[in-house]
Amino acid sequence: MSMGRRIKICVTDDEPVIAEVLCEGLWAHNFDAVEAHSGEDALNICKEGGIDLILLDINMPGMDGYEVCRELKASPDTKDITVMFVTGREEPEDHEKGFDLGAVDYVTKPFNLPMLMVRVESALRMKYAGEPNPLDTVGMIDVAYTDHLTGLRNQRYFLERLQEEADKAHRYDYPVSCVILDLDGMEAVNQESGPVALDDLLVEVAMSIRSYTRSYDVLGRYDGTLFAALLPHTELKNALEYGTKIMEDIDATTFSDPSFPTKASMSVAVVTFRNGSATSADLVFGEAMRTLLTAKSQPRPMRIAGRNLGKIS
Repeated sequence: MSMGRRIKICVTDDEPVIAEVLCEGLWAHNFDAVEAHSGEDALNICKEGGIDLILLDINMPGMDGYEVCRELKASPDTKDITVMFVTGREEPEDHEKGFDLGAVDYVTKPFNLPMLMVRVESALRMKYAGEPNPLDTVGMIDVAYTDHLTGLRNQRYFLERLQEEADKAHRYDYPVSCVILDLDGMEAVNQESGPVALDDLLVEVAMSIRSYTRSYDVLGRYDGTLFAALLPHTELKNALEYGTKIMEDIDATTFSDPSFPTKASMSVAVVTFRNGSATSADLVFGEAMRTLLTAKSQPRPMRIAGRNLGKIS
């Protein structure tokens, strides 16, 4: 996309008051917003071009939201517009139909406006993954969300995304795994030459972790020697395999390399949640840190522990 313009969002709702509230929220977050009060109006606005995302009600006179979504996705000119349903219809079959038609999110009324703005930003991050941040035309958002030593995301960004995924896992019933990786036991191989600088070691570890992480996972340096990964749609078993592969790779390529002047070990903790077993980022991260203590009590080198939060079925 051209980074010389602001993100433009079409708000479609046959109740003008609701459309106005949504538009005001979007304007406050530095988005351009345009109202449509019918399905036909929304289609015409989208066909004019320049729309990045549409917030779409379902129950409207004439053409309903489902049909608008269907027509948007059927046209080469509008198929790339991101669709989020914002509607009073809350039955599971309504959610399923919305996603089947190509929507990326489904929010039921009454909505929480700040959380809806978070989900809009999340959808846009996914839409423009790999491109310059579409939410930022001056380069400040990425600075605020980036760990400058490793280039990974920082604690602030990680916790915001963890909250988003906790909400979605609760609402849409899919598993999410939170992985904590901690370096410890660092010592010099040769006492005379001393250990490698901690910053260099952290960069080396960050590169290894990144090589095992999918494009839609969230990887960050949380604090000090603590790294964190957020793996959507990942069961505990697969997350434990992810953590194990990273430990094995780092041990084989870094800590066991005779030319690398430092020995160290890694501890990994995994917690997996869904079905409302975790509804806040603080709860998830707190449980992950408690699980990390269990991992650290395991014998080296495979110090890893994991558990499901609540009933995972």
